[in-house]
Amino acid sequence: MAKISNPNWLVYIISGFAALAGLLFGYDTGIISGAILFIRKDFVLTSFQVEMVVSAVLFGALIGSGVSGRVSDLLGRRKVLVFTALIFIVGSLWTAFSSNLVSLVIGRITLGVAIGVGSFTAPLYLAEIAPKRIRGMLVSLNQLAITMGIVFSYLINYYFSASGQWSWMLGLGVVPAVILLLGTIYLPESPRWMILKGWDKKARVILQQIRHGENINEEFAEICQTVEIEKGTHRLLLAKWLRPILFISLGLSFFQQVTGINAIIYYAPTILQMSGFKYASNAILATLGIGIINVLFTIIALPLIDRWGRRPLLLYGLIGMFISLIILGTAFYFASFAALRWVAAASMVIYIASFAMSLGPIMWLIISEIFPLNIRGVGASLAISASWGFNMLVSLTFLTLIQLIGTSHTFWLYAILCILGWIFVYFIVPETKDCSLEQIENNLHLGRPSRELGAPLNAFSFFILLRNLLFFSKLNKFSSRMAK
Repeated sequence: MAKISNPNWLVYIISGFAALAGLLFGYDTGIISGAILFIRKDFVLTSFQVEMVVSAVLFGALIGSGVSGRVSDLLGRRKVLVFTALIFIVGSLWTAFSSNLVSLVIGRITLGVAIGVGSFTAPLYLAEIAPKRIRGMLVSLNQLAITMGIVFSYLINYYFSASGQWSWMLGLGVVPAVILLLGTIYLPESPRWMILKGWDKKARVILQQIRHGENINEEFAEICQTVEIEKGTHRLLLAKWLRPILFISLGLSFFQQVTGINAIIYYAPTILQMSGFKYASNAILATLGIGIINVLFTIIALPLIDRWGRRPLLLYGLIGMFISLIILGTAFYFASFAALRWVAAASMVIYIASFAMSLGPIMWLIISEIFPLNIRGVGASLAISASWGFNMLVSLTFLTLIQLIGTSHTFWLYAILCILGWIFVYFIVPETKDCSLEQIENNLHLGRPSRELGAPLNAFSFFILLRNLLFFSKLNKFSSRMAK
């Protein structure tokens, strides 16, 4: 990897290339909303077949995120990103040249696998290379890239809507995929992963390169110490001392999805037409505006994550989501309200802005931070797979809920889940701002409550940690003797 004189630019360039996986995530999930209008006519699809085409990506993502953890632990974060780019290229070309439903669904599942792998590996890689003082911002670049990919897909949909060339809509995803491939070939491997594999000298060289001008001795020693504690514990994912982080990660995955974000994103034009926008073009234009708001408030959130912290943004964001959903549900309850469509549009904007500054980026960030190094890949992929599963649940039940309990009650249900999410964050989720990944692991070994996993070590805590280190060291020596 070529040296760059400015240390900040080096880590930003690395992060920018890695975050392209997020842009492809957003593009390939958003592009189908416009393309399906023309695919349905060309292939003469039934409603069920349309659902198959749309949901195929979610099915593939569920598979991809489930296997990516183990693969990234075995092969390394960088290699998995390279494979992800290749799968994106294959999936984009496959869907663009599909001539029947079966081929198109297979191509969409392929893209979904790439999305699932990328949604896990990119934030994990970013968390492991980023300095702790700006880790929140750099990891959240992935979420910013997702929102930009969604907006980019809306623009492409609009551009080709006159000609109905859905093949171009799907096929243009190959452009950022090729850029991702070329960039990831030259990315450095995660120093933490290399230390885990025993390549300490190479890891030190890479860490020094991405920390130009900084003293890395303390950080390097901290990583090595954590790896020593964690050796031989890979099989202990379900161990008692790891239950708090499993609960945190699965809880955040649950509340990010069931509070209604994908009901808003996937069905925004439908919701706006229900509220009084008569023409589809106007509804689509309003949807584009919502996508732009998503990008802008994600950008606003990036510096605040490391300045204000994760917890305050989560708590305030969930309150904003709750208020907007209550307003949205109330507006639909009084369906004869003359300004219904404008109230609905405004409340959706508030909802998206609140989500973009809270659960949107911070769920991915915290999941990439809290798992111990030796099981970070498997643990994070488990949580992200759960997130995709909850995504499918919301996407497949939104219209059914509207039919069963009504539009207003559906949004009020999501509002109640926002309150439950707020309670979960307040009592369970830790603040990880200015806390190294190794410090979080140390607090786990000390048995601290989940809310205090980001707390600094005191003298007594350090003594307990040293005792644990000696214990694990003796255990490893005993295991080695038994093996001989």
